[in-house]
Amino acid sequence: MTRTRIIVLAVLVFAPFVFLMGAGSYHLWITGWTFIVWWPMAACLAAAYGLGWYWTRRRRNILPNTGVDSPPEIWTDRDAEAWKLVEKKAGEVTRITADEMADPKRYSDIAIALSLEIAQVYNPGAADPFGHLTLPEILTCAELVAHDLTTKVNTYVPGSHLLTVNHWKQSRKVIDWGQKALNISWLARAVLNPVSTGMQYLASRASGAVFKEAQQNVMLWFHTAFIHQLGKHLIELNSGRLRVGAAKYREIMETAQADADEPGRMAAPSLTVAVIGQVKAGKSSLVNALLGEHKAATDIVPTTVGATRYDLKLPDQPPVTIVDTAGYGLAGPTEAEVAGAVEAAAGADLVLFVTQARNAARQSDADMMQKLTAAFASKPHLKLPNMLGVLTHVDLLSPMMEWKPPYDWQAGTRTKEVQMREAADSAREQLGERLKVIVPVCIATGKEWNVQDGLTELMAAAMDDAHGTALLKLFHTESRAGAARKTVDQVLSAGRVALRALWESAKR
Repeated sequence: MTRTRIIVLAVLVFAPFVFLMGAGSYHLWITGWTFIVWWPMAACLAAAYGLGWYWTRRRRNILPNTGVDSPPEIWTDRDAEAWKLVEKKAGEVTRITADEMADPKRYSDIAIALSLEIAQVYNPGAADPFGHLTLPEILTCAELVAHDLTTKVNTYVPGSHLLTVNHWKQSRKVIDWGQKALNISWLARAVLNPVSTGMQYLASRASGAVFKEAQQNVMLWFHTAFIHQLGKHLIELNSGRLRVGAAKYREIMETAQADADEPGRMAAPSLTVAVIGQVKAGKSSLVNALLGEHKAATDIVPTTVGATRYDLKLPDQPPVTIVDTAGYGLAGPTEAEVAGAVEAAAGADLVLFVTQARNAARQSDADMMQKLTAAFASKPHLKLPNMLGVLTHVDLLSPMMEWKPPYDWQAGTRTKEVQMREAADSAREQLGERLKVIVPVCIATGKEWNVQDGLTELMAAAMDDAHGTALLKLFHTESRAGAARKTVDQVLSAGRVALRALWESAKR
């Protein structure tokens, strides 16, 4: 289908309607019915204007989302901070003209300004905030932005694949000519029937205002979509995730989305859960209770010198690996113990932070939590995994001799239930906001409670964030994979080109 054929078809389709509208208007005028039929038409136009006025002010509800409504789960705290700049930049423009939309320099100016603002988030105070980027990363960012915007234009702009820049410019002239012709027709009709024409003119002005507001909404949406798509990939660029290249980046993201159970949730091939806590806090016993069998050593003398790994299957989740870490003493974690916990957390997608219910003085736990948070703050390219607090030894809470589960520890009134609730509140207050959820469990042999039902359900629910953390690790692994081999291949390729050029020169 060529443009000429499309125009011919459009004329053939719409010409009869235009003729009938003209013939009908003339008939109404000569029979004197124009004023009579005007009232229902005016009511419809008034209703259309009211609804249009209301709907055009709810832009988020009448237009498709721009592709990034909220920070993806893969993003770190630093990425989320950079996204706030993107949203601010998008919100700075509340009105936009067609001339501004068609100005290429305006887009380049926005891109340069936003690139600089985001780069400074990742390299504050640097003389050259772009200095850490490689040329392939920058080209990958440009490729991804162009691809996403092209997809949106092809999807939401009818005829965009047929209309050239000259056509867009000519369309503006056609609209201006049409407006002039319409104004002339209003003058001519006003001479014949001034009252009816005046009322129709006022209605057309009202409906025209709604149309212009709708047009403004569409232009603002495209402007916002441009900034959002640009900002999203600039964040991916500065975070280092585009080192894998455009093809690999799309492959990872598309695979994650395709394998997800819900839209927006990212799937991962496997997940790792790190168990961190004091010596004798019950970490190994907790692992055994989760596994449903005795695998982890639980001697009085701590035997978990390093980290031990176990396989666990959670309902409706990918394979899970549990890492039982070495504990730390009551005096607080040593540098080596902190380093081990940080390493375990960095390699994990979810952390179970284990603490005893009867341990009122949790200074060593608070120290470990603070050091973990500080360690990840010093490495903003990493994301501290979601953390669940596990309150062990609740069977030893008062009254100690009573153990009659099940217990409704969140709302129950029995003494044991109240003690569990107060112990959980105390732990949450002492260990800070990182532990959004604290669950009490009993891990004593033969008295296990709230592990297989309560804790595992919370772990499964927390896996949404865990998927994002796992995907973030995958990007870092892929970006480092084969770096040396790729450099060798590039050197060999450049050498072959140079030798061929020398050979061709020698033959001359």
